[in-house]
Amino acid sequence: MSNLVPAFRDSVFSPLGDPAGEILEAGIDMVFENDALKSIPIVNTVVGLCKVGVNLHERNLLRQTAIFLKEVRDGTISSEKLEQHKAELERDPEKAEKELGRVLIILSRQVDDFQSKVLGSFYRAFVRGAISWEKFCELAEANSRMFSGDYLILEEAYHGDLKNNKRELYQIDRLTSMGLLENQQRTGAAEDDRFSFQDQALIINNPTDKNVSLTSFGVTFCQLMPRSK
Repeated sequence: MSNLVPAFRDSVFSPLGDPAGEILEAGIDMVFENDALKSIPIVNTVVGLCKVGVNLHERNLLRQTAIFLKEVRDGTISSEKLEQHKAELERDPEKAEKELGRVLIILSRQVDDFQSKVLGSFYRAFVRGAISWEKFCELAEANSRMFSGDYLILEEAYHGDLKNNKRELYQIDRLTSMGLLENQQRTGAAEDDRFSFQDQALIINNPTDKNVSLTSFGVTFCQLMPRSK
């Protein structure tokens, strides 16, 4: 990780230009065919570390990283904030390892493009000072557990248009277990021993708009994430 973290730091806080977009256009088979992509420090480093070719795992890591970088550098972070944070990481290698090493590990496990885009939006909020590092870690953990269809469910809940009658019980339960949603009717009824599994299913299949809502954590998640595809 000693070579990857500095390269990743330079990729995050240096001008990207078009190469990051070229990775997304090229697709997973052509990630390393374009020499222009090697101008991104993390790309060049990963290529150099691969002794014999580049396998599927490295190709996916670079694709997810490019999506993350493109979202972080969307132009909404001031140059002053970027330089300040970059300087902090350069002065404190342990902090850089903790922060950027964590992000790289998360990206290496992801295969969903939008998931990496959401992670980029959370990291951008952290660099801007909108959220703490602890909150970033919480959001990143929740994001790593998201299914592709979950983002739309959260968007519907955020806009007060959650169509629960079209959702399975396990979808609501999963997002509830992650602290993003709460079911007010089920929470209140849980104290009643007569509250059965059939009752739980009825609440999801025949809900009112007020039964399932976002928690404060869910609101933060939705406010920071980009619109789903």
